[in-house]
Amino acid sequence: MIRDAVCDVIDGARKQKSVKDKVAFLQKHASVPLKGVLRLIYDEDIEFMVPDSKPPYKENNLIDLDTMLYREARRLRIFFKGGGYDNLNQMRRETLFIQLLEDLYPGDAKLLAENMISHTPVKGITRKTVEAAFPGLFEAALPDLGFK
Repeated sequence: MIRDAVCDVIDGARKQKSVKDKVAFLQKHASVPLKGVLRLIYDEDIEFMVPDSKPPYKENNLIDLDTMLYREARRLRIFFKGGGYDNLNQMRRETLFIQLLEDLYPGDAKLLAENMISHTPVKGITRKTVEAAFPGLFEAALPDLGFK
């Protein structure tokens, strides 16, 4: 199965005209990493342990990176409180975050750097839209979203 990058799925949903179409689009492209990233963006109760300013990373221009976030999503737990890495040295955590961003498809890296750590909603997609697409997403335990 060929997958679109997480950022492309979110962008595709954002471009749909109605909330019903956005919900259907998100459901059609549902995956554990997509749900996890949406939860991390829209759940204000999750506290990130990296600065919420844009990190200084170099965009990766290699080809075939569009599915990299699907493989690397489990590493996101390093960067939020309660993810099992709370005692990690702060400098090391920030270095790992920059390395992760540099490994990802540029659109996914931008999504994480600009929306996720600052909980900035994606333009055109509200938390209610995400909740309609994935009922119970914000009540589910984080390990259920691949952050074990």
